[in-house]
Amino acid sequence: RGAMASPLLNAARSSATARRTWLTTTSAASRTRRAPPAPRTRTTRAIASGAEDAFITNAAAAVAAAATSAPPALAPYAPSPLSAEDGLAQLFVCVFILVIGVVGMQTSLVSEDAAREAALEDKVRAQRLAMAGATQSACAGVSAVDMHASDVVSRLRTRGVVRVDEVLSTEASEGLTRFVDETLEANDATTSQRGLSMEVFGNVYCKKNRWDIKLPFEAPVERALRECVKALGEVLREACGADATLVELAALVSDPGSTRQPVHPDTAYRRDPTVYTCFVALQDVARDMGPTLFIPGTNNAQAHVEFREGVERAGPVLERTNEIGVISRGDATLFDSRTLHCGTENESDKRRVLFYFSFQVAGSDNPNAAVSTIRSELRDKFTLAGLLS
Repeated sequence: RGAMASPLLNAARSSATARRTWLTTTSAASRTRRAPPAPRTRTTRAIASGAEDAFITNAAAAVAAAATSAPPALAPYAPSPLSAEDGLAQLFVCVFILVIGVVGMQTSLVSEDAAREAALEDKVRAQRLAMAGATQSACAGVSAVDMHASDVVSRLRTRGVVRVDEVLSTEASEGLTRFVDETLEANDATTSQRGLSMEVFGNVYCKKNRWDIKLPFEAPVERALRECVKALGEVLREACGADATLVELAALVSDPGSTRQPVHPDTAYRRDPTVYTCFVALQDVARDMGPTLFIPGTNNAQAHVEFREGVERAGPVLERTNEIGVISRGDATLFDSRTLHCGTENESDKRRVLFYFSFQVAGSDNPNAAVSTIRSELRDKFTLAGLLS
């Protein structure tokens, strides 16, 4: 800081010299306009010179003092104490903001769901138009008792879907139906779709009056699964191998008023089959109860190319003959997950429940493995061979 005083003093002296020069110049100019002033005496010059020296000395001292003095210390910041009323007011503001945020989030989610459902409805309308001239028939079936596994598997690989009757007993289907009804009631699912547990309910197209329930491995479920797997054992073993993994275990529920789903595959196309799914009726499924619609022969590359080229709304693939699963209690439709299908609208006054399970071919590329409809504690727990033993 001491080193700063000398330059500052020189600056002050320069300023004084400049001032003296200006005064001299101004004085000379004045003499050209006015009469010359009285001559300065030696005493007058001494007084002026002393005044200038005093100005320079005082200015230099002030500059030096400013350079060496410390700025005044500031008192540390201390917030003023809050009163009880202030605290309550801030709490009210925080709660208000939180409530507004939650309400806004819920409103946004509801709007997104509504927009998604509206888009699906638009897609279904376009597909219906494209399928208006297609021939439709009921799935023809073969009894599980009389079937030849190799013939069934051959049809499954060619057509992508087969019907096999009598794979589940009446007693087992009734027990599982009660279990499904109790699950829906316990979760208050028929009142609202919002807030349903993701561990219990899976995602499903067209949610109105439709639920996809992930089933626990409890007595009614285990009995139904083992009966079906035993009845279809040879077919499943030949189609997907004894080391195939159980990747889905659930029930699809369609109540009166549920709407038609868009035609879709359960898995995007892969060259080789990855997953086989079995839908089993827990009651007779009439035509007006929303039976599943299948488009046979669409488990191949050509069909999926046509489906994509038509933007999943039109094209020759949707004009093909389709079949609907009008089946009886205990009957099943077994299909390749690449096959195009959809749930139709339930225009009856009865609930339709399909018990279903899926096996993944060992070592296959299943794009939906992480989101398949099965409870987390059951994922990768069972193989076909284990359930058949």
